Amino acid sequence: MPRQTQLGLSENQFLLRSEGEQQVWLKPFGDTDQRLCDATNFVIRGEGYATQDEAARDGQRWRDVITRAFARIHLAADFGDRQPVNMLTRAGEEWLSGLMGHPVSAHLSGVTVFEDQPDLRFVAAPSLEGRKRPSEERNRLVFMQATRLHDPLDGSERLAFDLYSGSFFQPSADSRLLMLAMAIETLLVRDPRSDVARAHVTAMMEATKANPDLTHSERDSLRGSLKELMVESIGQAGKRLARTLEPRTYSGQAPDAFFSRCYTMRSELTHGNVPRPNRRDVDALAASLELFVADLLAGRLLTEIPD
Repeated sequence: MPRQTQLGLSENQFLLRSEGEQQVWLKPFGDTDQRLCDATNFVIRGEGYATQDEAARDGQRWRDVITRAFARIHLAADFGDRQPVNMLTRAGEEWLSGLMGHPVSAHLSGVTVFEDQPDLRFVAAPSLEGRKRPSEERNRLVFMQATRLHDPLDGSERLAFDLYSGSFFQPSADSRLLMLAMAIETLLVRDPRSDVARAHVTAMMEATKANPDLTHSERDSLRGSLKELMVESIGQAGKRLARTLEPRTYSGQAPDAFFSRCYTMRSELTHGNVPRPNRRDVDALAASLELFVADLLAGRLLTEIPD
């Protein structure tokens, strides 16, 4: 859960179901004495299942139960589906079990099925974060050149930089890529289509307006959609903007091809594609898109200061 929200339950575990041997609790993760209202990390713990398949199916069901409940009380939760995978191996589990004197299992996000053992503990691999720091010489050179050029930003570039900067504070690759895509969209200027294309669109709009079989709301909706065709598509405008970065390449692709790849990924994330794009693919693409957006916003410094 986000740190700015709390669950309104004062006990240290909440029994969700007790039927025969099967019991399901909502508990804080890690500290068993912590109250639920003081926790930000939780686990739904179930036991008493005869088979792995039965346990896995019920685990998914209880995830859905908690999702509905959180939505109803206006709380959010990250089930970890898009987080990096815990890399603790089976050999690592065995080594830690011997070292600690009790069974140890890797803590995995999402629904995990395991054989219950006395005093079983879950451990997570340490979180690793990278940090980049340009050389002092390069920092000085860039700041001095930026001062000399005094290259002002317009309103759309300032908004794009805010979105670009905001992407650095997003916890998931999905949200980073979406914010970076939004930054690009603020920079787009959609040019008018050719006179022939605009005349064709106008004819379709007039035919729609004159069609007696359409309701008033249908005519207005269709004409509004057709009016958008008077200017080039976002994809066309984006590729045209991307070509200003040539001859650079991003993830081994020309700038316009890279933009198309990113915009396709953006559409897959926002339009509910199932299954969702692979997290590693999104993460790698977002890292390159970060450079792409920065280069668009660098202005004349991009050519004045070589890589």
